[in-house]
Amino acid sequence: MGPYFFGFLHTIRIFGGTAGAIYMGHFVAQREKLHSNLLGLHVSNGNWITDQNIHAMAAGLYAKSSGLATAGARAVDLIAARMRLQAYSLSIIDGFLLIAWSCVCALILVALLRKSPLNYGDLSTVQQTLALEKESK
Repeated sequence: MGPYFFGFLHTIRIFGGTAGAIYMGHFVAQREKLHSNLLGLHVSNGNWITDQNIHAMAAGLYAKSSGLATAGARAVDLIAARMRLQAYSLSIIDGFLLIAWSCVCALILVALLRKSPLNYGDLSTVQQTLALEKESK
C-alpha cells in the first residue's frame, strides 16, 4: 500500500508543478500583450516625445548607417525593441504579484481551517470500539 500512496503523491506533486508552470506561462504571455498594447497607445506618430526620441537615436546611428532613412529605420526598430522589453518586464512583475497574492490567499485559507475531527489519537479509540463491538457479538 505504501509504494502506491507515495507514487500517487509524487504524481500529484509533478502535476501541480507542471500545471503551475503552464498557467504562469499563459498569464505572462497575456499580460505581455496587454502591456504592449498599453505602451503602444502612448507612442504615436506626431507625438513630440516620440519624434524627439526617434530623431535623437537616428542622429546617433547616422554615423554607422548607409543613410538617413536607414538610420531612422534602425532607430524605430530599437525603440520598438525597448518597448517589447518594457512590456515583458511589466508582465514578469505582474506574474510575481500573482504569486504573492496567491500565497497570501493560501495563508489565509490555512489560517481559517478547523481542526480535523479525526486524528491519529482518535484512531486508537476507533479500533478499541470496533474490537469491543466484535467481542460483544
